[in-house]
Amino acid sequence: MSHDGVARAIRPAHTMLDGDTLFALSTGRQRADVSLVGACAAEVVAQAIGNAVREAHGVAGIPARRELRAKRAAQEA
Repeated sequence: MSHDGVARAIRPAHTMLDGDTLFALSTGRQRADVSLVGACAAEVVAQAIGNAVREAHGVAGIPARRELRAKRAAQEA
């Protein structure tokens, strides 16, 4: 169910080359409703992807979102 978070944040999602693998671990010590845990996992994954995009830095000459936004702001100033 956490892959629903990928689909919420990335379009297109689940293509053959995007590497969208998620891992989850549990100790099994706490009882919980699987549907509720899955729904929360989807939301957390979507938020994590958004945070990663906002916080990323460019590499090898490929600008990240923050550099593109800074460049646009400098051009508008």
